[in-house]
Amino acid sequence: MVDIHSHVLPGIDDGSKSMEETVEMIQMARAHGTTVLVASPHADTQYTYDAARVDELLAEARTLAGPGIQLVRGCDFHLMFDNIEAALREPLKYTINQKGYLLMELSDLTIFPNTGTLWSQLEEAGMKIILTHPERNPLLRQRLELVQEWVSQGRFMQVTGQSLLGLFGKKAEEFARQLLDLGLVHFIASDAHDLRGRPPRLDVAFQWICEHYSPRLAELLFIEHPAAVIRGEALDLSEFPPERKGNKPGFWSRLFRK
Repeated sequence: MVDIHSHVLPGIDDGSKSMEETVEMIQMARAHGTTVLVASPHADTQYTYDAARVDELLAEARTLAGPGIQLVRGCDFHLMFDNIEAALREPLKYTINQKGYLLMELSDLTIFPNTGTLWSQLEEAGMKIILTHPERNPLLRQRLELVQEWVSQGRFMQVTGQSLLGLFGKKAEEFARQLLDLGLVHFIASDAHDLRGRPPRLDVAFQWICEHYSPRLAELLFIEHPAAVIRGEALDLSEFPPERKGNKPGFWSRLFRK
């Protein structure tokens, strides 16, 4: 599996607290089936994103964690005007594996009316938007039509694996399933921050998707789509989403069918 969103590097945001914890998190991810792990520290009002420092920590983590898993640089990029300006100056600084896909987090307090316009500026500079954990954003949970609009415009959605299991609350769980039913989820990632509360494991969520939707959807969300991101390739959405297990559409899919 390929995990495009994690906070495994030590001391640079609210994720890992030490290199020892970092190594344990990487080893946990590898032991549970992750072959590529993107370290995506926050770039927001609280944490400054230093790409050179991220690369230094990645190099140290690779040496200490050993083989069997690829560590890649990314960024949990918060939608702020300073960030937009910085990304436009250096379009690949914040993207996953410096290939073009950008993890984008929105505020829980407000959604800028010009969000789409700001994203268009980034896209014109060569970046592709992946919105992180929309199911956990209380404003977006009330604005399904926005998510649908953004996806129709070519943006992508990444859900947190633990949301499917109810670990971010009932509302996040229900909205995550609604997005899945409507074919609005393109990636599932761990958004790992530690070893216990938010660990870097995708295996349980992978199995959940296999059981509740289909093994083919699990392959797309956990392997094929994120692997394309690592390579900087376009997602093949020609057969997405695949038919649900047992050919039964989900509740929300039935509700919105016309």
